[in-house]
Amino acid sequence: MTELKSHENNIAKFDLNFTAEEFKKAIDTVYKRNRGRIRIDGFRKGKAPKRIIENIYGKDVFTRDAIELLFPKAYNKAIDELNLEVIDQPSVDFDEAVEGKDLTLKVEVETKPHPELGDYSTLEVEKVDDEVKDSDVEAELKRQQEENARMKPVEDRAAKKGDIVNIDFDGSIDGEHFEGGKAEGYDLELGSNTFIPGFEDQIEGKNIGDTFDVNVKFPENYQAVDLKGKDAVFEVKLNSITEKELPELDDEFAKDISEFDTLEELKEDTKKRIGEEIKKQAKRVVENRAIEELIRISDVNAPKAMVEKQIDSEIQNMTNQLQQYGLTLEQYAQMMGGIENLREQFRQQAETRVKADLVVDEVALKEDLKVSDEEIEKEIEDAAKTQGVDDLEKFKEAFRKNISKDFVIENIKRRKAIDVLVNNVKFVEKKEDDKEEKEDK
Repeated sequence: MTELKSHENNIAKFDLNFTAEEFKKAIDTVYKRNRGRIRIDGFRKGKAPKRIIENIYGKDVFTRDAIELLFPKAYNKAIDELNLEVIDQPSVDFDEAVEGKDLTLKVEVETKPHPELGDYSTLEVEKVDDEVKDSDVEAELKRQQEENARMKPVEDRAAKKGDIVNIDFDGSIDGEHFEGGKAEGYDLELGSNTFIPGFEDQIEGKNIGDTFDVNVKFPENYQAVDLKGKDAVFEVKLNSITEKELPELDDEFAKDISEFDTLEELKEDTKKRIGEEIKKQAKRVVENRAIEELIRISDVNAPKAMVEKQIDSEIQNMTNQLQQYGLTLEQYAQMMGGIENLREQFRQQAETRVKADLVVDEVALKEDLKVSDEEIEKEIEDAAKTQGVDDLEKFKEAFRKNISKDFVIENIKRRKAIDVLVNNVKFVEKKEDDKEEKEDK
């Protein structure tokens, strides 16, 4: 059984001890693995004795590799025995490593901290409106109208807000063209605010075939660092104009886009669906606010190792999203001022996420929350349902192979811990200063 020498400031210290025989066996194994790659004059390749190689390359020629051979199994066994939740790579030191003598490796590793929780029995959280408003239903029907609109070419008037214009454009700053500032046959909806502020406004009133300059200023918070705050001129040609012809909101519309016969039935179904989504969103808001409040009243710090790991996760998610648009992380990072600058942009978000995980995990520990085999099975089945898989058993087999049981248990425990927090929430009205601030805006 490994003995824990100390565990202060979340740094665990312990020794890994190996007998002289174990160390010698590891050195012999490393020698046998590597001798085929070592050439010694007077010996056939792979046939030079160990002592000859050590005389030429030094007594410790195989020491480092032997330690690397011994370390992983012993280390993993030790952290299991000591029940350590490690969050970073260990540092290893030793006084001497001599064949024929016992070997002691001195290990230091950072472990997951346990925050000092505030009293979460009466968390105060502002009320969240989860009622469906008529305007919500109207907005959704409007969206469906837009989605089912017929596009009609326009030839007898100038472009106006709401039109979709097809344009060619070429941008320059101080007469120099810049990367990403040129396109041909680009469709742009006027009023969508998808371009630089002021760009779309200057197309309104122009006619098909017009060629003109659009003068804009890139925002100070623009994503491309080399364009921030710069004045730019775009040469624009208006190729065509189309307008949306919206269908009437009536029973025929309901029949065309749904299984319902009347507009009233469609409205009722829309209200129900929106209501379910609003309640889900409201639940997430309450959960997030409860966690934020718990962080505020607790003593919790985000270890650098955990923050960096979370940033790695955020970067990986971004990489996957960029691939859907045909971009690489390197290309995007270049636009954002480099990978380190990109990582810094994720830092605050990552620190908040780490603190949230730490306090929620501590609640699960304090409440002694358990996870049954049935709950694990349901978690896997829910994942299969979400992904719409046909072969459930095959999915389960692949899931268990690629996702650790501990990871599943951790996620279930966190959800249970969040439920504990929400069940303890005391809802309060929005603070007056928040209302006044909103009114001022």
